[in-house]
Amino acid sequence: MPTPPSSDRGFERAFDPAPTAPDTGNRISAVRLANPSFTVPQGTIIPAVLETAFDSTRQGRVRALVQRNVYSFDGTRVLIPRGSRLFGEYGAGIAPGERRAEINWTRLMRPDGATIALDSPAADPLGRAGVEGEVNSRFLARFGNALLQTVLDIGAGLATRSSSDGVIVALPGSTQNISGNANQPRPVLVIDHGTSVSVYVARDLDFSSVDR
Repeated sequence: MPTPPSSDRGFERAFDPAPTAPDTGNRISAVRLANPSFTVPQGTIIPAVLETAFDSTRQGRVRALVQRNVYSFDGTRVLIPRGSRLFGEYGAGIAPGERRAEINWTRLMRPDGATIALDSPAADPLGRAGVEGEVNSRFLARFGNALLQTVLDIGAGLATRSSSDGVIVALPGSTQNISGNANQPRPVLVIDHGTSVSVYVARDLDFSSVDR
């Protein structure tokens, strides 16, 4: 007579994981670049230098000049020659403590007249986001009147205090003027022309329509 399975083996079989089909729902298939000899791939850094200076007082447009030939994905062709022009836009204002301007490069024009839309962010020569500039804190414009008022208040206190008074108390109104004026001029970020910048290419650029 065959021996019945032990209770332990029955327990193991009861909790054996059932075989499952491979999960193919999130599979992503690789594709090849359609025109590797005519494509500047995403992630390419295009070095340039600013032709126009700007600051953060108001939004505007900016222009730069490409400084080095940029090759196709397979390295066989110069697709963006040195001397090509970049056109972009920048916003107004900076956050406290910020030293970098954000530029969105919108268009590239080659010396032969071929153009392509970019929609790519600016970076510094090392690829870090934004372009570093000099911050003008406008300290005197922001706090000059309040500091002058403080000096006048202290002078008035010195002139009127009694000879036995050994302590000068700062008047609260002057401090409030320094910290509570919402209409104070904001710091300005200044970027000079000649500053080294870069384009971080945000998508593949296909030049096959103009370079065949």
